[in-house]
Amino acid sequence: MNLEQIESFLVLAQRLNFTQAANDLFMAQPALSRLIAALEKELEVQLFHRNSRGVSLTPAGEAFLRECPAILDGYRRSVSAAQLAQKGYAGTLTLGILRDAFHPEAVDIYQAMERRYPEVRLLLREYSHSQLIRRFLDGELDAIFNFGSEAMPPEVESLVLRRDHQCVVVPPHSPLALERSLRMEDLKGEKFIAMARSASQPGHDFLWRITAEAGFVPEIVAEVGHVPTLLMLVACGLGISTLTNDFEYLTRGRVTFVPLVGVPLSSHSLSWRRGSANPSLPLLVDTVRDFLAKK
Repeated sequence: MNLEQIESFLVLAQRLNFTQAANDLFMAQPALSRLIAALEKELEVQLFHRNSRGVSLTPAGEAFLRECPAILDGYRRSVSAAQLAQKGYAGTLTLGILRDAFHPEAVDIYQAMERRYPEVRLLLREYSHSQLIRRFLDGELDAIFNFGSEAMPPEVESLVLRRDHQCVVVPPHSPLALERSLRMEDLKGEKFIAMARSASQPGHDFLWRITAEAGFVPEIVAEVGHVPTLLMLVACGLGISTLTNDFEYLTRGRVTFVPLVGVPLSSHSLSWRRGSANPSLPLLVDTVRDFLAKK
């Protein structure tokens, strides 16, 4: 059964005349007769009574007529869904975000995508930094909201969403908490709480790089896998650390963030693979570009 047969049946059911129905369908009457006969054969029912006086619907034909609008509607919806999916207007995007981090830009972009493309489903998956990068490069994620500026393969493109200042995180009772700003040279001799490299390669490498540039090797008293744990250890007075200022929302005033000067800003980016087979990905990238243009 095909769409042409259904449409021909509907016209004939309305006209109840093969000649008039054939004219409406812009086909020869024998061709219409063959279409209807083939439909009846496929359905294994007789749809029309045929006699010298004209055509009338059988009970089976009347029952089929009642269902035909739903069949046509289902067909049209199926075609529309397929076309939307091919253009990316319907589908699924799997996005990776960093655990322990708040992503205000991700919230804005998520909401903008929901408004623009309600048929595109957005799945958010959270990971540690190392897991995020690995799963993205393995193709499990369509795009990621990423911190840092580590080298990516050439097929990966990125848009910088914002840049944050680096800070020294200190206990509130520390003399360092009274400073308006600090340089790395001021931190020589301090004990440090560091992010484990397995959890956050950028955070770990950043600390070692900037201390080396300042001319000293940091005394690491603890390495942790999560930012809240790092903040708790700093609040307990075990040592100090470095984080971007956007993590301050986690602290409830139990630690102090002092701006760290003389170091580069930290980039927060959306990254994706060029040539991705997901047709919805260009819609996300365009939405992000529009978002950045309005900032």
